[in-house]
Amino acid sequence: MNQTISVKQILYDIFSIKEHVIKIYKGEERYKRLVTFLEAKDYFNDEDIPYPTLKQVESDTGLKTHQIRKQLNEIYESLFNYEYTFDFNDVEIYFSVNYFERYANVKCSNLSQLPRVGENISLPFLKAKIGTDFFYVDDIRHSLLNNQQIIDISLKVGRFNSYWYYRKHKALETGEIGLFEEFKLNDYQIKDKLGIRN
Repeated sequence: MNQTISVKQILYDIFSIKEHVIKIYKGEERYKRLVTFLEAKDYFNDEDIPYPTLKQVESDTGLKTHQIRKQLNEIYESLFNYEYTFDFNDVEIYFSVNYFERYANVKCSNLSQLPRVGENISLPFLKAKIGTDFFYVDDIRHSLLNNQQIIDISLKVGRFNSYWYYRKHKALETGEIGLFEEFKLNDYQIKDKLGIRN
């Protein structure tokens, strides 16, 4: 089944990996104007710069709309058919903790082992800030952008409880609690809302 892909979305996707696109296509005369446009501004990371329209791309590159569409499609397709190997060699790891409105965020550049969901972790250097140093991994999210792998690790205070993990996610799926409540309330408040004794 052939699927039509939005050229506008292709452009936005390319902004998130523009370093790779520039690396591949910078020397190719055919894509020179488009690559120069990609290099000019950091649309993906700079919140003060709005994403451009195709008309703006046309104006800035001197290319016609059909040429932009064709080149963006060619570039995009070449990235996802095993012709190119992505290299996300710059790793940043972020730990975040929220406990009774006490927050801490820790940035790391390297860990020999990544903790997994459910594993316990001790961070003695957070005891004064949070009130404890014993946590468990509640969630992990990986993002791949340009040449970076960003790993966000969400920690909760205490020990991991597989029954509670299951029950909370069941409550999310059945609508007993919403996503806002999951992020805004701590586990004790959610248990209270669900009628579970603490």
